[in-house]
Amino acid sequence: MSETTEISKPRDIILDVAMHLFGKQGYTGTSMRDIANGVGMLPGSLYAHIQSKEVLLSELVERGIARFLTAIEPILDQEISASEKLRAAIKAHITVVAENPERSLVVFHQWRFLGKKNMDLAVKARRRYESAFTTIMEQGIAAGLFNPKLHVKIAVRTLLGALNWTPEWYSAEGPLSADKVGDIMAETLMQGFLARA
Repeated sequence: MSETTEISKPRDIILDVAMHLFGKQGYTGTSMRDIANGVGMLPGSLYAHIQSKEVLLSELVERGIARFLTAIEPILDQEISASEKLRAAIKAHITVVAENPERSLVVFHQWRFLGKKNMDLAVKARRRYESAFTTIMEQGIAAGLFNPKLHVKIAVRTLLGALNWTPEWYSAEGPLSADKVGDIMAETLMQGFLARA
């Protein structure tokens, strides 16, 4: 157990430093030397813990998307209306962003620099996340809660576009809590989806 902890600790530190640097100066603007300096290692020593810079990005993206999936997918099985599910999903998304906006910036904006194999895995996970919102939207239309004229794919991507932009401006030091921001965003965004009498 202690051996595993000792092995994983440097890697976790490297991942954390890489996340900060990728978030601050971008993936392409960050060198292995930058990461090594941030960790306090010689550049060559990094390779005892990681294979490449892309492996770091891939792991950050994979872990990040997994956090969002873990927060959203259980909502699909809740015995509540589709409009309540959508509100809960929006708030859950904001909660995950608020836990670490910097990590979310990397997940949403740096994944495009992945190579084909890792890119395919990231796209698959992102589609799974989008699918959760699509399911909720379709349930809401079927129940008469959402506007039947909605173009579901565009509506979902519009919603996710707004949500994925929140790490650009959200701050824990701001006047509103993450929960309150989630409430306001849900109220604002859902107005465009609700069926009208």
